[in-house]
Amino acid sequence: MPAASVNFDALLRAHQGVIRAFLRRLCKDAALADDLAQEAFLIAHQRLADLRDPKAAKSWMFQIAYNVYAGHARKYARRRALFEASHGADLDEATQPPPAGMARDIATAMDNLTPEVRAVILMNMSYGMSHSEVARASGLPLGTVKSHIKRGAEKLRTFLKAYEQA
Repeated sequence: MPAASVNFDALLRAHQGVIRAFLRRLCKDAALADDLAQEAFLIAHQRLADLRDPKAAKSWMFQIAYNVYAGHARKYARRRALFEASHGADLDEATQPPPAGMARDIATAMDNLTPEVRAVILMNMSYGMSHSEVARASGLPLGTVKSHIKRGAEKLRTFLKAYEQA
């Protein structure tokens, strides 16, 4: 199917919500996530001709969104390191009220995963992407995706074991 048949408005409507939610769960800052989602969709619009198979639009959008997030995270980490090195100061993270009950525990468990593992777990378990779709979206080898999902799920299960008895 030719790339010209992919309608950007339809792509935006179909994936905007999940991409925003994915980025919000990754960076834990709604305003930043919305900015990153906007940047991801701008890139998607510019590269729409690169989408050869409309059936792969979901993993293609997740790939763009994840790359935008990863680029932002690398840039932020460099800036933070430079600031701390030059000022000898520790930056305070923006504090948000913690979610209640089990939701707070799940958020805490997810926060204990590395950003890469958290992203892979979210794509697979929350957004129903197959291992191969996650591999395409994250740019990681399929075997790495599978091991990240397995180990990440084990860590989450261990952390949340208290709910099994409830």
